[in-house]
Amino acid sequence: MKKKPRPAPKPRTARRVTRTKPGAASRPAVAGRDALMAPIAGADRRQIGAVRIDIVRAGNGRIKRVVYPKGFRWSTHLKPTVGTELCMHAHVGLLARGRVRGEYADGCTFDFTAPRVVVLEPGHDAWVVGDEAAVLIQFDAEGDTAERFGLPAEHRH
Repeated sequence: MKKKPRPAPKPRTARRVTRTKPGAASRPAVAGRDALMAPIAGADRRQIGAVRIDIVRAGNGRIKRVVYPKGFRWSTHLKPTVGTELCMHAHVGLLARGRVRGEYADGCTFDFTAPRVVVLEPGHDAWVVGDEAAVLIQFDAEGDTAERFGLPAEHRH
């Protein structure tokens, strides 16, 4: 008596991850939901003017998601709040979305389009170009960012 051949195994499909309790950190991607803008579990959320910042501590530094809205310009929107002529914070990170242009006091300019690694020395003005927000994933050490990343305290040639 001949044995029947076994049917071929069904191809495996990716399993959908489901969260086990409300607010769980690992949520499945939901159709139509922008994962880059989704809430970050455990983040400290701040709003400075129209700029949204989510901050998570990592060792002796921070990882930040900074969302600059379309039409944003540092010298127009944050200069009055911060009180300095230019942005004196160093920025090191990944521009994940959008386009940002800027200028240093000496006339040097920059123009970044996502996705792009960004390194900005203190002493700049910057603005969002185009019709979408710019999203920067930034690594910093609060006031010591420039020093920790080996950047000058202010842009110069």
